[in-house]
Amino acid sequence: MLMLTELMRYAVVDDRGRSAPLGDICIALLDDDYPPVTHLLFDRDGASHRLDWSQVSGLDRRSERIHVKDLDAADEPHDDRDLLLRRDILDALILDLQGRRTTRVCDLRLDHEADGSLRLKGADAGLAAMIRRVTRGRFGKVERESLFDWKYVEFLRGDPEAVDNGAGYRLRINRLPAGEIARLADYVPYLHAAELLKLLPDEKAADVLQAMSVERQVQVIEEIDEEEAIDLICRMSPDLATDLVGRLELDTMRRWLSRMPRKFRDRIVELLRYPENSVGGVMVNDVVSLSAETTGAEAKEIVKGKLGDVHFASVVFLVDDEEKRKLRGAMLLREVLTAPDDRQMVELMDPYLEPLDPFGSAPDAAYRIVGGQLTAMPVVDSEGRLLGAMTVEAAIALLVPPTSNLQGIRVFS
Repeated sequence: MLMLTELMRYAVVDDRGRSAPLGDICIALLDDDYPPVTHLLFDRDGASHRLDWSQVSGLDRRSERIHVKDLDAADEPHDDRDLLLRRDILDALILDLQGRRTTRVCDLRLDHEADGSLRLKGADAGLAAMIRRVTRGRFGKVERESLFDWKYVEFLRGDPEAVDNGAGYRLRINRLPAGEIARLADYVPYLHAAELLKLLPDEKAADVLQAMSVERQVQVIEEIDEEEAIDLICRMSPDLATDLVGRLELDTMRRWLSRMPRKFRDRIVELLRYPENSVGGVMVNDVVSLSAETTGAEAKEIVKGKLGDVHFASVVFLVDDEEKRKLRGAMLLREVLTAPDDRQMVELMDPYLEPLDPFGSAPDAAYRIVGGQLTAMPVVDSEGRLLGAMTVEAAIALLVPPTSNLQGIRVFS
């Protein structure tokens, strides 16, 4: 086992006795769980040179030398896109995906394998690693409990544009659930959080974005290309997208709304009409509704066609017709999907609903939802027309402290 702080003291010496100080080490980040070293960088004649690892004939820890065949076999100065341990990873912020932690890299562990390769095996973030940094590897015992296994590490550069510029990433972060990624993003600087978001597929990035606190959402979204930012917002639930859009600068909000698809824009504009702490200000207005006269067979086909277009579908609301939308009752989604094909929804629905006023107090409604153990309550206007629903997740967000882990809960249906 070699630590990078120790290795950086080494000289590169060829078979003719010529030597040069080691400048950095290049790795193939994407090739393996434990990426191999591909090149050594050294300074010679006032210039940086890159030597292929195949030229290495041995490592001598006693004399602190890396023996190579021929220094003249070095390439031209290294490519800026190379991933270098000292320049790019040392001091970088890393995510420990196994332990769900974030930390800064103080040192790196490399193992010299039997086949002659040198592989990156771990990152050290302990106090001993800091001592090694100061003493160039001469002091500071390696403590295995402070080592992070590189197989479970994603490292961030703090530059969202690096993703677009083709920088190498391991993309292991995508294996975590959206809520876990959002929690990690809350513990890193906002530029790193924006970079993290850009590493994810669009749908998952939207799920992560809406699981973040709204303050972090605003910080992150402003660091992303405008077209990409608008696309992510349009993939969010309209109620959460409205919270985010409503906190943008007025000119930005108008410009972004004008570029959104009309259907989604209308949903946001409708929600912006209501005070922030009102029922209408926290309701979701893309819900599944059906005519109460629909049969079980018809309802199943209609619901299946609508599921991809709404963010809340745990409850299906029954109305007099799809245009007037006067509320008549409700059924759970599973009740609709298991309903007899020849029965009408009006025969099976719960008609005894207590709707909410969109201008009513959201905290008061939240207590009713949580106290009644309800999935959601319908929201209707003065004429009884269905506007949307206030969900249990919105109620929880209102009732628990802002620092609680429950703030990020999303019931994906």
